[in-house]
Amino acid sequence: MLRWLRRAVIILFVIAALVGTVLFAALRDNPARPAKGERKIVAGSSNEIHYYASGAPSARAVALIPSFARSASDFNELVSSLNRGGYRTLAMQPRGIDGSELPGLQGTLHAYAMDLKAVLDAEGVTEPAVIIGHAFGNRIARTFGSDFPGRTRGLILLSAGGSEPAPPEASNKVLLAMLRIAPEARRRQAISEAFFAPGISVPDYWIRGWYPMAGIAEQIAGAATPYEEWGAGGNGPILVLQPEDDALAPDAGKRLQAGLPGRVEVHELPRTGHAILPERPSEVAKIVLRFLAALR
Repeated sequence: MLRWLRRAVIILFVIAALVGTVLFAALRDNPARPAKGERKIVAGSSNEIHYYASGAPSARAVALIPSFARSASDFNELVSSLNRGGYRTLAMQPRGIDGSELPGLQGTLHAYAMDLKAVLDAEGVTEPAVIIGHAFGNRIARTFGSDFPGRTRGLILLSAGGSEPAPPEASNKVLLAMLRIAPEARRRQAISEAFFAPGISVPDYWIRGWYPMAGIAEQIAGAATPYEEWGAGGNGPILVLQPEDDALAPDAGKRLQAGLPGRVEVHELPRTGHAILPERPSEVAKIVLRFLAALR
């Protein structure tokens, strides 16, 4: 009996160790490529936030917020285009990403909006700013617009989901992409199917650049914040770049336009998926710069 009990304890210990090893690997950050700009740090409401500033300090500021569990480095190409166009960019790393502290897993989208306010305050941005949000970042952008309408000149939303749950099959592929459990070939396939249009190659920096704990916190914050508190995005003009092949937020731009008549301009992008930025960098930059020029 004692021998059997010892064996059972050993087996349980081995199983626990294996489970712990798998969880550690799954939840470990997969660091992104470096973000463009000068890294800066600001004290948020309950945490330390890192962001990247680029462009002339006297230029008009544009803030950028990345996608779910992703880094602001996804905006590198757009940041370069905006800087060349005469804008100063402030690309915020959300909680848990690339140095930004993750104070806990309990929070709301309003806390992320406060983090963005802290960045703008640190930069001395007093005039209303334009906020660009990609995918999950569009929720933070719209929350900021709703919480601080007087500080929001307009919103540019890339893949503007949030009013409806993502299709379950696509959501499962996001988990495969974020959690490094499956072989890389399977993860690459999942990323391709969830984020990219058919026939578009997935760049290596999209295989990397995932922050699982940050993603878990974002998922909790999104679920804890009613859509009515952030969906309208304040009262300013909104540009939505709607991918034709968006597996995660299909037709989200049209729904937002129907719900906010007169405020929302939708620009559809053919042969483009949820990722948008690596698929159509030049076209995205042209559309964004044109909208920014119209807001002057």
